Amino acid sequence: MPLSHDHIRTTVETYLARHPDERRQLGGLLDALDRAANIASRSTFSGHVTCGAIVVDPLGRVLHVLHLASGKVLPPGG
Repeated sequence: MPLSHDHIRTTVETYLARHPDERRQLGGLLDALDRAANIASRSTFSGHVTCGAIVVDPLGRVLHVLHLASGKVLPPGG
């Protein structure tokens, strides 16, 4: 399920309701949310939001995937 612009906005506002002192640090993200039609789109080259995860198995091994565009081994995300 892709992230929606509205979900990102709601998540940021919910976070800021708990941590209002961090509004200044998130100013760039808030400005981008105001400017962009869809900040979750890869076509928003001024910046876009993605999600990531750290997956650890019972043996303590961490999952990594090869990112085809960059050639780097990274945690899963998108």
